[in-house]
Amino acid sequence: MPDLFVESFFLFQPHLRRRSLPEWAANIPSILAVERHPLPLHSPVTFITGENAMGKSTLIEAIAVACGFNIEGGPYGLRGDPSPHDADRGESPFQGVASVVRGPRAMEGYYLRAESHINVPDNFEDAPELCGLLRGKSHGESVMSAIDCYFHPQGLYLLDEPEAGLSAIRQMALMAQLHALVQRGAQIIVATHSPILLSFPGATIWEIIEAGLVRTTLRETTAFRALRDFYEDPHGVAEYMMNMVGQHPGNPS
Repeated sequence: MPDLFVESFFLFQPHLRRRSLPEWAANIPSILAVERHPLPLHSPVTFITGENAMGKSTLIEAIAVACGFNIEGGPYGLRGDPSPHDADRGESPFQGVASVVRGPRAMEGYYLRAESHINVPDNFEDAPELCGLLRGKSHGESVMSAIDCYFHPQGLYLLDEPEAGLSAIRQMALMAQLHALVQRGAQIIVATHSPILLSFPGATIWEIIEAGLVRTTLRETTAFRALRDFYEDPHGVAEYMMNMVGQHPGNPS
């Protein structure tokens, strides 16, 4: 196995923490799972999947903060003030609460945070090149531009739902780019709903469920099974879902 940047992620014992986790973070399934058992990151490629509200993005943020990345994302080592779009975020609740077991490699890389990726240039006066790369582009285009410019074989890359804004074909292209980086020494950890990305050859896949984190395979993931069922009978699935919503309509107000 090649040398890695990080080998596992864990939470400190409560008496060793700088602070208590807020209730919203402490009760997320992904964080509850790591409270019980550290998350192994022994593979160069780790995917974290699961339904909405399971805590995929929160877990990626916690890993990123533990590694020393800025809470809002961007290249490793850059520091800055919160952008006007995220000025109320402050310090991550996982600062001083979570940590990683580091591998032997010196930390380099990029944290691509879905919610604030496009705002990263507002945070870092010492990275003016980010402005030209990310501004004036669609979310999907800016993701691919950041990867082209900042991702290299000697880095750890944390990606939070990078498929957002990408067509199926572009997701395949993204997977190919990430595969090429891993083949040359990079390590990637990705939170995703995309069955396309989950098909990455040789990847370790963890699915978050209410009971915790479960190691699984592509075909056993909820994302893959849901899409497979839809493709097998698209009209039947559509009618079923419409009937379900019709029986239990949401409150339009």
